[in-house]
Amino acid sequence: MTNLTTNMIPASGITAVERQQILKSNGGYEFTGGLTDRITSGQAVTDIASNVQYTSTMVTNQTWYRMGFDSTKQIANDAPYWSDSSNDDEAPHSGTTGYQGVGLFSGAYMPQDVTNLFNFTENSAAYNQATSINGLDVTAATGSFDFTECQVGDFANVRFDFNVLPQFANTTIEVAMIWSTRDANDNITFTFPLVGNPIFFGTGTVGRVYLNRPILSAYFASQEDINARALLAIRADNPVAIQPITTLCTILR
Repeated sequence: MTNLTTNMIPASGITAVERQQILKSNGGYEFTGGLTDRITSGQAVTDIASNVQYTSTMVTNQTWYRMGFDSTKQIANDAPYWSDSSNDDEAPHSGTTGYQGVGLFSGAYMPQDVTNLFNFTENSAAYNQATSINGLDVTAATGSFDFTECQVGDFANVRFDFNVLPQFANTTIEVAMIWSTRDANDNITFTFPLVGNPIFFGTGTVGRVYLNRPILSAYFASQEDINARALLAIRADNPVAIQPITTLCTILR
């Protein structure tokens, strides 16, 4: 999206600020490795995360294992890795702290009037506790995606980067966002999984690590969608080890 939009903007005749305003009016994105179950040592995308076990009990109960956010992990994993440059469009560089509580790019590439797409600390009884929400068994997890500054009519693409270590042949994994719409008083009105295409691991896959980058989508049809709580989650038909790494949240307009 950004490359296409950038190519449509004249390279001269406008200031860097005006250029960014044009880009942001068409949407934007933020990226984080601030997942609760992500390792804290190192920021590189090639780092192998810690294993999260999707257990046989979870298989039996068809439980969704939710991938929470964590403020300490966010600070450890999102620190910018690039040096300063003369490019005015570039996000804050290595050594800056604007990324803390926001994401790797410090909000530089977010949509217009949006300052946060992640909440790293929320821990409400209604959404974040381990429970059965409208018949969905889910694990406890802190935080949420934060769409409260988005607009009705916006469209979200959320990419989840994670490694899978199959423990049994012929294992199917489902990836979803557990989505809870909320009214103006933050009461949950409905909860459902926004599920992507299933991922299948057949014979010969046991004990090998596979990188997955599925994309999940959501539209904001009403203010209840804007005020929704959402977390990434996985479900499988066999026990499996998951290594959560990062997520990229893109808002299209």
